[in-house]
Amino acid sequence: MKFKEFIYQNPLGLISALILLIFSISSYFVDFKIFVSFTITFGLVLFIDIIYFVFNFKNTKKYIEQINKSLTADMADAVSNFPLPAIISDKHGNITWFNKQFEEDVLESFEINKLSMKDFFDDFSFTRLAEERVSDAHFADRQYTAFSMPLSNSAMCFYLFDDTYLKDIANEYHFSRPFVMLILVDNIEQLSRGLTDSKFALVSSGIESRVEEWLKEEEVILKKIGNGNFLVIGEKRNLDNLSENKFSVLNEVRNYSYNGTPVNATLSIGVGTGETFRECENKARKALDMSLGRGGDQAAVYTENGYIYFGGVSNRSNDNSRVSPRQTAANISTLLKQYGKVFVMGHKYSDYDAIGAAMGMQYFAEANGLEAYVVVDSKTTLSSALVNLSQEKGFKAFITPSKALDLCDDDTVVIVVDTHRHMLLDSSDLYDLAGTTVVIDHHRLADDYIEDAEIFYSSPSPSSTCEMVAELIEYSTIQENLPPVVATALLSGIVLDTKDYVLRTSQRTFEAAGFLRDNGADTVEVRKLFSIDADMASLKNEIISESKIHNGFMVGSTLSDNKNLRIVTSSAADEMLNIEGVKASFVLSKIGVGKIQISARSLGEENVQLIMEKLGGGGHSTMAAAQIKGANIEQAKQMLLDAIDEYIFNK
Repeated sequence: MKFKEFIYQNPLGLISALILLIFSISSYFVDFKIFVSFTITFGLVLFIDIIYFVFNFKNTKKYIEQINKSLTADMADAVSNFPLPAIISDKHGNITWFNKQFEEDVLESFEINKLSMKDFFDDFSFTRLAEERVSDAHFADRQYTAFSMPLSNSAMCFYLFDDTYLKDIANEYHFSRPFVMLILVDNIEQLSRGLTDSKFALVSSGIESRVEEWLKEEEVILKKIGNGNFLVIGEKRNLDNLSENKFSVLNEVRNYSYNGTPVNATLSIGVGTGETFRECENKARKALDMSLGRGGDQAAVYTENGYIYFGGVSNRSNDNSRVSPRQTAANISTLLKQYGKVFVMGHKYSDYDAIGAAMGMQYFAEANGLEAYVVVDSKTTLSSALVNLSQEKGFKAFITPSKALDLCDDDTVVIVVDTHRHMLLDSSDLYDLAGTTVVIDHHRLADDYIEDAEIFYSSPSPSSTCEMVAELIEYSTIQENLPPVVATALLSGIVLDTKDYVLRTSQRTFEAAGFLRDNGADTVEVRKLFSIDADMASLKNEIISESKIHNGFMVGSTLSDNKNLRIVTSSAADEMLNIEGVKASFVLSKIGVGKIQISARSLGEENVQLIMEKLGGGGHSTMAAAQIKGANIEQAKQMLLDAIDEYIFNK
């Protein structure tokens, strides 16, 4: 029996005895009777401590001996003399036996009575460990690989292999993997046009200094590779730190002012990780494209598990350059002339922006001498009013998905409008059969975008896809006049997505609307397209009146099975934004068995797309949606509230 063991077995008793001893010595100089009393008490406490330790030590030793006897001779000999530390525990994780190697190499000065297998495993599960057989364990400052061997339904033996050194090497390898980061000042050209050379140099220097300040604590290489372009190379440990602070440089640059005047600069950042620098650079370029495609002012990190996004809270204004639509129009014309047939389609549950843009591109293709059709599913479209109006006005190019499949061949081009995601296409089968694809969309880029498009014309800056198509027509070399029925359809899409020119409008939006008006767009007919009947109006008012405001976000729901439910919920979400204090609105509705639809809207201050992405959806910063499967209204509502809280926390 060692004094050290006595201390570890009963520390509180020893401390109590020492305190009494101190009082006893102190009282000697005050009162002899008190001194005698304290001395006797000290002796009794110390005697009890010693008796307790001896009794406990003998019981522990006796208990371990009983466990040894319960093992067969062969098993006891094998386990006791095994060169690795061994432990036996019950199904609750209580340690019932250990060998000498465990006591010497692992236990050392720790009290076995106060330990359990939960001290070795972060998540102790008897069943899981019995199935896995090999798992990671740790104790004190050492790391182990634990080999488990079930002895019965309620007992298991663990052999511990100390591989701290190897795991330290593995961790170092993991955290030393390289990353490449590309940083781009989104609006560097606009800044250069709006400032004198001397002021632009100072502003650029201010942005660069903020990037340098952001990275100064990290052991990375920062290199300026162009005007407003930076290259960063570092290790995963550095990237983890930058990710932990949510790429704070985005806020630093966004809030940067020069001489008290906001510069309105933003950054787009693309980060690639991998095993080689070439792999990292390729991923970084793709990530930067993704960041730009989602509107800029954000960071996209491309990992082996997909993209991780940071930022994206602002809405950048349009670049007023006309080079992009003019060149894109020429490129599309050149491509179409290599084929003989064109099908234009939008997304499932197509709205006015999808149908209007499709009609515009059908006219574009037909004016280039091709046979062209608009593919629309009359059973699911939300634009029946626009389709019916267009047919009444003489538009005869609508075709069903099944008919389009019959006509489709290798000489066919499919133009996808108002979406860039394969899963949202009105007819994915048609896309699969086509010879080539063109994508035109104004939504922020999603991870699952159509990658094999011959021409991918996507920008989150325009108000709508109809605005983009109107520009393509206006800046093309087409000599024919735009039919008024097509102009009206395009205008309806702009009115829908701008909420009657309230949201996401720019100079280009009004110029596109002016172009359409000059070509005969009927504003009265457009206004009629947005009228609703009495039942729809009543349902909309009911949804709004029963909605609740959560941290400035208004959330409503309905169990109605109205045939125009999607239109009503969208309209209700729009109407909620007129209520004072509401920054964003959400309306949930049941659209099938175990399927909930969420319509989301905002005035621009909040990015509802980021919230919908948390729930598997997407869209635009001011207009987005998501579908949740396998949940009822209340469950989906709680998931939405959690996503809103997470968005607020991250912001």
